[in-house]
Amino acid sequence: MTDRLHKSGFKLQATLLRHMVHLVQKNQVIVPLFDPSTAAPGQSNPVFLREHVSTMLVSTFPNLTRTQISNFIDGMFDLNMDLLTFKTHLRDFLVQLKEFSVEDNSGLFQEEADEVTKKKNADLQAQRNAVPGILKPSEIDDDL
Repeated sequence: MTDRLHKSGFKLQATLLRHMVHLVQKNQVIVPLFDPSTAAPGQSNPVFLREHVSTMLVSTFPNLTRTQISNFIDGMFDLNMDLLTFKTHLRDFLVQLKEFSVEDNSGLFQEEADEVTKKKNADLQAQRNAVPGILKPSEIDDDL
C-alpha cells in the first residue's frame, strides 16, 4: 500500500488486512504460518506474525523507529478496533513513511469525503423539498 497506484484500493486492502490479522490473532488459523522444525517450542501464529511483520517493517523502512513500528503492530492486532479506527490507524502509519508522505495522500480519505458529499447533497435536497415552489417542475419526484 505504499505505492501511489494502490490508493484507490485502500478500503478493500484495509478491510482484508484487518480480517486476516484478526483471524490469526483469534487463533482461527490452525495451520502453522511458520516452519515448526525451526521455530521455538510453543511458538504460536499470532506471536510469529507479530515478529515477522515487525522484522519486515524494520528492514524495509529504516527511517522508522522501533517504537513507531511497535505501536503500529500493537494497533493492527487490537481486536477491539473497528474497521474505521483500523483504517485511520493504517493511514496514520502510511503518512509516517517518508516514501509515502511526499505524495498526495488525499486518495486515502476518498471514502469519507464521498460520504460527506452525499450527506451534504441529501441535506440540501431535503431543505429544497421543504420549501414549496423552490423546485422546478422537472426536479419534482412524481413517484411519491
